[in-house]
Amino acid sequence: METWNENSSSIFVDYGEMFTPRRTEIAEIMLQLIPIRHEKPFLVVDIGCGTGWLLEAVLQHFPSATAIGLDGSPVMLGRATERLSRFGNRVSLRAFRLENNDWVNNLSDVTCFLSTLAIHHLYGHQKHRLFVSLKERLINGGGLLITDLIMPTSAIERRYLSTSWDAAVRSQSLAIHGDLSGFRRFQSEEWNYFTFPDDVVDHPSSLLDQLNWLKGAGYSGVDVFWMLAGHAIFGGYKGTTESE
Repeated sequence: METWNENSSSIFVDYGEMFTPRRTEIAEIMLQLIPIRHEKPFLVVDIGCGTGWLLEAVLQHFPSATAIGLDGSPVMLGRATERLSRFGNRVSLRAFRLENNDWVNNLSDVTCFLSTLAIHHLYGHQKHRLFVSLKERLINGGGLLITDLIMPTSAIERRYLSTSWDAAVRSQSLAIHGDLSGFRRFQSEEWNYFTFPDDVVDHPSSLLDQLNWLKGAGYSGVDVFWMLAGHAIFGGYKGTTESE
């Protein structure tokens, strides 16, 4: 499997907040879906943690949480180390290769696996295998929450997702920079998968397929919790959560 390169990492470090539709909203939703009471200690694992923006939100929101952040990019891990240094030994950052699956064997008693814009780099059968493996590492009541690109199921949907992602980045470029410089970079880098599919590195699967793989692996409460511009938050839980 071809992998993400460090040039892409550097671009995403600088423009990730702008290129990802409503990243702050994604973090807020993911926090609400983590299946644990606010004050309780627990372990969260971020698969493809990037610059650590989501783990930062988790560690701020849950004062007794500890975290493991996994990423395959030295550039991303370096930035995450800077961002998360104030949390000390509450967080451990580790290099990994997503597609190898060996890293799963080193984890146990996980309350929640999170992943944002990483799992679409796996082929469908690899995603299915990963969902099964992660469930075995969750405590009863734990969850798997994913934010990712989804594969459109028709040409008309692809056109809609392409234009809606452009519109989201255009709006965020104006909001963050006050101009369209970020949007122009988004276009020049051909970042919009639905306009410029890169089937060497990116392998998004349909939302329905992934929901069925989760159900087939035995997760409960499997659902789609949010969707915008070809990005969706979805996932499921192992058994019954604390809030039920």
